[in-house]
Amino acid sequence: MKPIRLVCLLLPALLCTSGPLSAQLLQVDPVLPTPADSVTIRYDATKGNGELTGISPVYAHAGIITQNSTSPTDWKYVQGTWGTADPKVLMTALGNNVHRIGYRIRPFYSNFPATDTLKRLAFVFRNQDGSKVGRSPDGSDIFYPAHDKPGLGARIASPENGSIYEPGASIPVRAGASASATLSLASNGSVISSGSGRNLISTLAAGAAGTYTLKFTAVAGAETKTDSITYTVRGPVTVQDPPAGIVEGINYLNDTTVILALYAPGKQYVYVLGDFNGWIPGTEHYMKKSSDGTLWWTEVRGLTPQQEYAFQYFVDGALRIADPYADKVLDPSNDPFIPASTYPNLKPYPTGLASGIVSVLQTARTPYVWQHPQYTRPANGDLVVYELLVRDFIAAHDYKTLIDTLDYLQYLGVNAIELMPVMEFEGNISWGYNPSFFFAPDKYYGTGDALKAFIDSCHGRGMVVILDMVLNHAFGQSPLVQLYWNPATSSPAANSPWFNPAATHPFNVGYDFNHESPQTKRLVDRVLKYWVTEYKFDGYRMDLSKGFTQTNYGGDVNAWSQYDAGRIALIKRMYDVLKQTDPDVYFILEHFAANNEEKELADYGMMLWGNMVGSYSAGIRGVASNFDWISYKSRNWQQPHVVGYLESHDEERLMVHALNSGSSGPNGYNVRNLNTALSRLETAGAFFFTIPGPKMFWQFGELGYDVSIDFNGRTGPKPIRWTYLNNPSRRRVYEVWSSLINLRNSQPVFSTSDFTLAVANPYKRIHLNHSSMNVTVLGNFDVRTASAAANFQHTGWWYEYFSRDSINVTDVAQQISLAPGEYRLYTDVRLSRPAFAVSTDPSETSLQGVRLYPNPSQGISTVEFELAEQGAVRVTLHDLSGKLIRTVAEAPVRPAGLYESEVDASGLPAGMYLLRVQAGAAETTLRLAVSH
Repeated sequence: MKPIRLVCLLLPALLCTSGPLSAQLLQVDPVLPTPADSVTIRYDATKGNGELTGISPVYAHAGIITQNSTSPTDWKYVQGTWGTADPKVLMTALGNNVHRIGYRIRPFYSNFPATDTLKRLAFVFRNQDGSKVGRSPDGSDIFYPAHDKPGLGARIASPENGSIYEPGASIPVRAGASASATLSLASNGSVISSGSGRNLISTLAAGAAGTYTLKFTAVAGAETKTDSITYTVRGPVTVQDPPAGIVEGINYLNDTTVILALYAPGKQYVYVLGDFNGWIPGTEHYMKKSSDGTLWWTEVRGLTPQQEYAFQYFVDGALRIADPYADKVLDPSNDPFIPASTYPNLKPYPTGLASGIVSVLQTARTPYVWQHPQYTRPANGDLVVYELLVRDFIAAHDYKTLIDTLDYLQYLGVNAIELMPVMEFEGNISWGYNPSFFFAPDKYYGTGDALKAFIDSCHGRGMVVILDMVLNHAFGQSPLVQLYWNPATSSPAANSPWFNPAATHPFNVGYDFNHESPQTKRLVDRVLKYWVTEYKFDGYRMDLSKGFTQTNYGGDVNAWSQYDAGRIALIKRMYDVLKQTDPDVYFILEHFAANNEEKELADYGMMLWGNMVGSYSAGIRGVASNFDWISYKSRNWQQPHVVGYLESHDEERLMVHALNSGSSGPNGYNVRNLNTALSRLETAGAFFFTIPGPKMFWQFGELGYDVSIDFNGRTGPKPIRWTYLNNPSRRRVYEVWSSLINLRNSQPVFSTSDFTLAVANPYKRIHLNHSSMNVTVLGNFDVRTASAAANFQHTGWWYEYFSRDSINVTDVAQQISLAPGEYRLYTDVRLSRPAFAVSTDPSETSLQGVRLYPNPSQGISTVEFELAEQGAVRVTLHDLSGKLIRTVAEAPVRPAGLYESEVDASGLPAGMYLLRVQAGAAETTLRLAVSH
């Protein structure tokens, strides 16, 4: 399971507003304070998130927002030492969960200078040790406006704009001016109260159902200031079923009309607020309720085609949420940090009108035109999956730049890219395992169409794209979590249609879905269908699938891992429903349960992650290792459905293990030496990619990435090391793995079911048998030279793939001596030369010291090489398919010596190319990256 940085499980604070309903939380006197005032703050602990209900004493944590504040969390002149009984911020308990503190503003806040402009007072409240914190209803900090500019100011503090009341309700009114003035208050044009001074406190009786405007006027000398708000008196809810076919979320009827529907049984009433109604609750978008009391819905007409509209649901006059099914949302705290180059023309957030995350609808969208609708998916057993986190793969962290790296991945030979979660997650800098909106691509990586273009480009290259899907849990920004929340327990309420109040299994993060719930099943089915139809993902890797259980295992990890018939039935149901949408979809589980459970799921057609990190790490380090469990046959499965991997995002890097704790042998052999460790990584690849069954590796593993998973915090950003390509030993790993993967992709013997593994001892063997050829792979994972019987399948000629050596086997038990870390791959059919020729003995080739620089090239590079003996030379430039682009240099005879040639790549499109250097019988192929 994924570790996740937990900072705040609910919505982040907003700098732009005081937060909805903050007047219910705070009563401030004077109503509109200035820096010179003494203020009294009354806090009602039963309001907001309610976390301090029944708790005393209560302490204020107070600061101010000034013109110098750069974010909602950038409080200035903060008062109160957190977690202590700080007397300066101790509040007086007034009874009924109301607490009070009073102070003079400027002295209290460290006599902040007059050059600073006081914009807002900022608060959270806490118990003594800070384990309980009182905030706004949406989990944000509490802000209260102040007046700090020349001239008179006027403000209505309550009721808040958009407040909703029952007919006949008593509405408390608090309005104030920044200085003594003549004050008046009018409702729909009729004066209802007047007076003089700083504050005007009154009570208003709610009239008949409808929308009302309350106007406050302050007059001081020749200066007049006003403030207005709108409030609504609601009528009875209309009970009426929606038209047939309406589902939860945004239902597009035509280019100007949508029906919005929210599943929220047990709620009293719901309004829709949005750009189309000025964010004011009114009768037109007062939602109707279905006859069974579960679905709220309303029709929104008169929309402008292709225009984006932001909106929220306002539930029971207390909670504003975005649509859980929206495919785009706006986040006021995180969107400002998304560059326009990543997400062009992002719709501005409705500042001052909304708080928290808002959803977006748009009629008459221009559909994405797929360029490669027809393509062939690899068989399950043939998958070579590259696990990729966009954030840590390319500095631009966007899909359009990711497309530019596909040459690199295609040359490597991977036929599947697995994207770590890309649906809206909390924050921007994340692994993505803290999801909040399951239908919206996270904007930090780009637009929805950019994601489609990336998938389309992969399909055009014969690659499939698998989405890492998180359906074990959701996080607090999710409207599904917020709709049914118990502030007393800080967990989902018992009546939540989707979530368990407490997780049923260990290692849970966020809030645990109840997968037995009909509503969760309906949500899961829609989510899984959506991404394979709308975005043409080819399948899923299901995060923490072992958590899809309602059997409560508490903290017993071993019991949780045992056979669970209920969990199996739930997962089979998901799989069956998804297969009705896409019969060939990939369905990969991160399960790690007992083998009898995994076997049942694998034999049913699913694939399961096979964690082999420990085994391969041991092999590379030179200690006892056994690779046997990577084979589906070793597990007694019917199908090759173990997605074996030697690294994943959840594991420490192999190279970190090798460099920190590698073994040493005779004659100075030491795995902790970088080049030695990298050479053993090649050997690991030879005993990984050649074993039948799907395989996966974690980004940059092919270059020997050696930055620890704990660098910058486990889930924190990691250095992006494309410069590794300039290191010959690292590049050699890439080339060797590429040769292995492409050999696997091209030869059916690597998909055979007739194979045996002898991989428990340091000297390891693999034997593959097929009508097309036989293969024997040998490798010495010891740190000293070893000799053992190769056990070839038959006598006769065998050909070593990399060195191009051949041997005539007269005894199948012929002893083959291997140096520490050495590997050999023999076939009984001579194969064409790999793109990257590996020589076990540099003296066997007349071509040495080949260098290409600069690389990447912006037009002109130089290739340098040394001829150990006289011979013919030919240097040619090719595209990735091998097609000749141009001859760089050619000579029938050249004497021994050092040579260099200019490689002119100007005029070529940016991308990856092959530079082939031939000298006599020797040949080396280098990759040349061209950028402009």
